[in-house]
Amino acid sequence: MEIEQAYLSDVLAHLATEIPKITQQKEDLDSRVSYAFAHMNVDNPEAYTELTVSLSLLDGWKMMERQMLYAQKKPYFARVDFEGKTYYIGKMTLLRGLEVLITDWRAPLATLYYEGRIGQASYDCLDGHIQGALTLKRQYQIENGVLEGFMDIDVTASDTFLQAALGASKDRRLRDIVTTIQAEQNRIIRAPLNAPLIVQGAAGSGKTTIALHRIAYLLYNHADTLSARNVMILAPSRFFLSYISDVLPELGVEQVTQTTFSDYVINSLELDPKKHPVASPLAALTEAINGSAPHTPRMAAAGLKGSLKFHRVIQNYLRYIEEQLLPEEDFGLEGYALFPREKIAKLFTETYTFLPTNKRAGEIEKYLTGTLKRQLPRFERNIIAVFDKHMAKIKVLMPEDSSSRRSQFTRVLEKRDLMLKQLHEKARPTRKKYMKAFKLKDALTYYQQLFTTTGLLAQMAQGIFTFAECDVLLEETRLATARGILEPEDLPPLLFMQKHLFGFKGNEMKHVVVDEAQDYSPFQFLALREAMPAASFSIMGDLHQGLLAHKGVNNWEEIRPIFDAEPLILAQSYRTTIEIMEAANPIIMQLYPSGSAPAVPLAVPVIRHGEKVIHRTGGVPIISQEIKNAQGAGCRSIALIAKTAAACEGLQAALAKKNNPRYPIISEQEADYEGGVIIMPVYLAKGLEFDAVIITDASQYTAQPLDVKLRYIAMTRALHRPIIVE
Repeated sequence: MEIEQAYLSDVLAHLATEIPKITQQKEDLDSRVSYAFAHMNVDNPEAYTELTVSLSLLDGWKMMERQMLYAQKKPYFARVDFEGKTYYIGKMTLLRGLEVLITDWRAPLATLYYEGRIGQASYDCLDGHIQGALTLKRQYQIENGVLEGFMDIDVTASDTFLQAALGASKDRRLRDIVTTIQAEQNRIIRAPLNAPLIVQGAAGSGKTTIALHRIAYLLYNHADTLSARNVMILAPSRFFLSYISDVLPELGVEQVTQTTFSDYVINSLELDPKKHPVASPLAALTEAINGSAPHTPRMAAAGLKGSLKFHRVIQNYLRYIEEQLLPEEDFGLEGYALFPREKIAKLFTETYTFLPTNKRAGEIEKYLTGTLKRQLPRFERNIIAVFDKHMAKIKVLMPEDSSSRRSQFTRVLEKRDLMLKQLHEKARPTRKKYMKAFKLKDALTYYQQLFTTTGLLAQMAQGIFTFAECDVLLEETRLATARGILEPEDLPPLLFMQKHLFGFKGNEMKHVVVDEAQDYSPFQFLALREAMPAASFSIMGDLHQGLLAHKGVNNWEEIRPIFDAEPLILAQSYRTTIEIMEAANPIIMQLYPSGSAPAVPLAVPVIRHGEKVIHRTGGVPIISQEIKNAQGAGCRSIALIAKTAAACEGLQAALAKKNNPRYPIISEQEADYEGGVIIMPVYLAKGLEFDAVIITDASQYTAQPLDVKLRYIAMTRALHRPIIVE
């Protein structure tokens, strides 16, 4: 303890010396940036470049200051002794000259802590495969700069340190797990950047947290080629983004693009969200749940539009658009066919297909311009030759030096010059007129015409969809138009069409994380792949929690044509206790015939016991009492989960009548999560976790597959205290 206390004191003393220096550097640079803004000359490119560099440096100093202030409270959390040397591991690298006081958890050497066992161990780094003797693994409990204790360990899967972390009460945000990353999680976090990654993770396995730590790891280890601005997180809702908002800053990462798929597409197409509102991704599902209908025509249309079959329809339609753009006639001038239509068509539909359609039109125009430029001298020579012959006739027929002969010469030369002038004047308008045929409409207009032009959808879907399926698509799209909305399933084809027709400006994404991926349609994945061809993907999901089975992925093999990757399995659940999973796993097994194996592994709880699942009857009075019981037990986040939005509203009003606060209802539109007691419909609970969960109307769930998944999701949201009220 004395040795460890002395080392901690040394590190804290160094931090106390360095932080004022960094703060001063930050403040000096901040002053220079403020001055540069106040006196900026937009006509001076050097000043603008200098300001841009200064802003980037300022962000770096601010981040360093935040990291060091955090390190004053908890500078490191682990130590490894490897090959006779000692390494302390924390959230940042801390140097004193050439001496490494703290090693960043993302460094290759830290793998010894997360995966190594006492004895012979190894890790991979730029220098190759390093092997040696691992003689010590130690975990520290440091709070506010005070060493409260430490323990020596061998593995990290079920030790006291992990138990304490999992047993802590939950506040309003998802937190980082750098101190308790397990071996199987570490392997996913440190997977290569360029290969696609599909993770099938059971409820509570830490999929979202792992994805966020993977971003921090990749940015640290690929700093020369990857920046935060090149990374995107696609989350299921803005509310969910609020829930995970603290993790990346705690890991020293900022400026990562965090958005929803709907917002990403609307921004990419530069659509006005007020003029073109998009229905919630869960709209068709909630309509079915609230109406007690397991399947609706709206869901059927969503499934058709989300399929790779519909992608084939859109491909046919894009070819049709290209054919309609091509002019009927050859390109010519003054009666000469300079460019046969067949050759232009071949350039447009074959030679330049690596370009978006509008860029292909631009290349055609360049080609025509070049052709005209090459051919104009020939036309000029032909005109001059014609008039030279006319001049020769005049010379033969009229007396030399006569006034009439000179007058004829003058008229002929003037006519020749006029024709030469008109030739040049006609060349440009002729080209422009010809190119008008290639003028594109916007992607949304084309997409709408697919459903409003009589017979067009059936023509494009011939051999792909039946007439009955086309009728469902036409009718549901008509209803959506009447409601003044775009359906979520309209966004993948729109994104695909936008990329094909116009491309994207400034699309620099190099890594994309897709969370709750089981609810993405195959076409959605394909559209993302096409829109961001330079990006690698980390795809995180759980098929047992797939609420959008009518359109989403029901088997990871469905996206094999898009991402050639085997799913990695995370079966260990760190969220829930053994008691909770013993109650939850039989629920999900209702999806499978008796005696059959589940399609993906069931969640295996970490060795953590807790309260038994509490079953109560009695309605609102019991719910009110259970809220008080949970609060009395130290629960800081409590979710009252009802099946429908209407049930949530009724519960809110009924609880208020019993002298409870008017607890807020989560409706998916919230931009922030404030913690405490909330009421929410079960279909919005996916991906979230709470100290206590009260399922308020358990008797409303049937044996239908959708209801089975809903009840499983509700049950697996609880960290410590699950209560089921019939």
